[in-house]
Amino acid sequence: MSPRRIRLGIWPHLLLTAAVGIVIAMGVIGYGANRAYSRTYAQRQAHSEATNIAYLLNQVYTYEGSAGLQGALSKLAKEYRARVIVYAGNAVVLDTAPGHPPTCNQKPFQFPLATPGMPVYQVLLCLPDPNLGFLAILRALLLPGVLGLLGALAAVLLVSRRIAVPLAGLARAAQRFGEGDLTIRVPVRGPGEIADVAAEFNRMAQGLEEGQRQRQAMVADVAHELRTPLTVLRGYVEALKDGMAEPDADTLGVIHEEAVHLQKLVDDLQDLAQADAADLGLQPGPLDVTDILQSTAAGFHLQAEAKGVRIEVSAEPGVAVTADRRRIAQVIHNLVANALRYTADGGEIRLAAQALRDIVRVDVTDTGVGIAAEHLPHVFDRFYRVDPSRARETGGSGLGLTIARRIVEAHGGTMGVESAVGRGTRFWFTLPRRAPT
Repeated sequence: MSPRRIRLGIWPHLLLTAAVGIVIAMGVIGYGANRAYSRTYAQRQAHSEATNIAYLLNQVYTYEGSAGLQGALSKLAKEYRARVIVYAGNAVVLDTAPGHPPTCNQKPFQFPLATPGMPVYQVLLCLPDPNLGFLAILRALLLPGVLGLLGALAAVLLVSRRIAVPLAGLARAAQRFGEGDLTIRVPVRGPGEIADVAAEFNRMAQGLEEGQRQRQAMVADVAHELRTPLTVLRGYVEALKDGMAEPDADTLGVIHEEAVHLQKLVDDLQDLAQADAADLGLQPGPLDVTDILQSTAAGFHLQAEAKGVRIEVSAEPGVAVTADRRRIAQVIHNLVANALRYTADGGEIRLAAQALRDIVRVDVTDTGVGIAAEHLPHVFDRFYRVDPSRARETGGSGLGLTIARRIVEAHGGTMGVESAVGRGTRFWFTLPRRAPT
């Protein structure tokens, strides 16, 4: 059995990394300072001390002779922590450290003691290692350095925890999210980038949760839409099978109507799936918007006349765009069908188109019952009906407006609605004059 690997959290990693970095930085700074001290300040200081000692010894020798050298050497050796050896030829005359080999750890300074009428001596001056001064400085800075290091580590600890705690929360939330809990959210806190990640996580979770709700609602809505026509078809088929109904024109008409409704629902679902996958298969070409409005109005003429509704087209000739004729006709057909469904006898539906710089705007306005303000944000949602009863007589599959908006957006346009209860509704959409590339 292999030993279990110990995994450290992010803040111990940050703390350890910062500590190692600080120690390395201090070592590099200390090494560089030592080199600079040895090469510049220490050398100049040693040369200056050697010059001073040579001057003082020569002064003592001049005025006091050999008798004054012993006291002067002892005093200077103590003051400068130096070793001074006076030679007469090869013989040692005076030595501030007798009994030790006459050598120096560092390069010695040599200078003569010469006074007219007096013997000439050679002086060997050994000054202490210049690094000892630097080490003394380091010892003096040791306590402040340790305190500074501890303070820096404490600051890094606080900062790392400020980063690590939100990240740990994100990790736990991501784990629960992966287990299927789409309701999980995380607090938006921490440094800017961490807070941005948390906010994006929440937006992602919100979007996926909403998508899941929409999928669940869509499944329920599809089941609801299929249940009614299938129930009707099953009832009539069983009645015909049991001899309780005759296969006359009325019975066959009801069966045909339900079959058409099922076909329409399947077609709408296919269009919606293609729109969701951005696979509507658009075939853009030159399109005269005025012409298609007039064709649509003519197609609804008999239905409108039977209901006592007037349809008018208000558009200048030659208002053209580059778009898929079949899909744009589908959008206008859906809007006119909805307007006719909710406009009472004696009402009016007006189709209008106008060119506005680089776009064309199309309006379908009716004098129908209107839509309450609380329903307006949802009219383009799939399977949404303003009528809570969801009666098929007062609405289609609930997918028409969703598909229409997707078609318009696939052309690079936008779609909206304006309405007031009792005053009517205006659906509008815009299309760029040239197809988006």
